[in-house]
Amino acid sequence: DQLLASVRTEFTNPHLISVRINERPVNGIASKRMAYLMDLHTLCVLDLETGATLAQVSHDAKVDWLELSETGRKLLFRDKRCRLTLRDLETEVRQTLLAYATFVAWVPGSDVVVAQSRDSLAVCYNIKNPENLTLFPINGDVVSLLREDGQTSAIVVEGSQEVAYT
Repeated sequence: DQLLASVRTEFTNPHLISVRINERPVNGIASKRMAYLMDLHTLCVLDLETGATLAQVSHDAKVDWLELSETGRKLLFRDKRCRLTLRDLETEVRQTLLAYATFVAWVPGSDVVVAQSRDSLAVCYNIKNPENLTLFPINGDVVSLLREDGQTSAIVVEGSQEVAYT
């Protein structure tokens, strides 16, 4: 019931602001963090408890999507060239995960990333080793993720029907 932070941005699209508040504590330590675009090429990550800037990331292309992990320690973003990039906020390491990324999402309750690149479903099961992507062939467009009973399915539209890839 109180204001945590105030920022100036011209980009209020829900795909360009990510807020994580005490979603999944690490070692009993919860975090309150927000990522947003300062301008089309600059991302900013704030600690909402202290007001400190945790990261300011410049990028060579316009960013069109961003999202923090549930722990607030990793930032995924995609640019207009459809390159998916991961930024580790603790180590400040930046790594391109995938080219031609269309759909991207963190799997709820985990540090697993699911993305689509052309006719492949890419899954990064261990975000600490993001270069180890597992690719699965698909025949359509991923539209969402569904997580129930400990299993995650990518919902893919193939023609006029939806197919779940578990």
